[in-house]
Order: sequence, then structure tokens, then C-alpha cells
Amino acid sequence: MQLIDFNRSTADLHPGLALYWEHHDQRFAITDLQTGPHQLLLITRSGRPLTLDQFRARCQQVDPHAALFIAGTPAQRLYGYRLVTHLILLG
Repeated sequence: MQLIDFNRSTADLHPGLALYWEHHDQRFAITDLQTGPHQLLLITRSGRPLTLDQFRARCQQVDPHAALFIAGTPAQRLYGYRLVTHLILLG
């Protein structure tokens, strides 16, 4: 999924929704972002998750065609998300 696709599809969602990565039935808070060549790395750490509004604010200068990845070795590409109560679960 590219940043532009994510931004367009979430444009009408509540800005306070928290962002998480869902992997093997576990949820990990997305707490930070890092740019790479043609990609946006989402970083999961313990702590408070970014809200959709915070995510948008931090991505304003990022190439809209950057692909979304979860940071790791190797980085894992994200292909979509689903909504649950007060959360956006990327996967």
C-alpha cells in the first residue's frame, strides 16, 4: 500500500483513531515513523500509539507514492488495514 492510498481511504475517519500493526493475532503500537528510499517505515515500540491525525501531520513532507512498511529485518510491506473500535489495524 502506498501512502497516498492510505491517506485517501482514511480521509473521512476520526483523526483520534490509534494506529497498530496486527501480526499473528497480536497488536503492536505504531509509535514512530522513519523515511527510506521510496518507503515509509512504521516503527513499533512500547508506548503510546500514533493517532491518525499525528500520522498525517508527520507525513506531510513524505513522497505520497512511498510504500508503507513495518520496520524490521527485513522490513515487511503493508497491504491494507481494517477498522475495529477506536483502532486502525495495519497488516
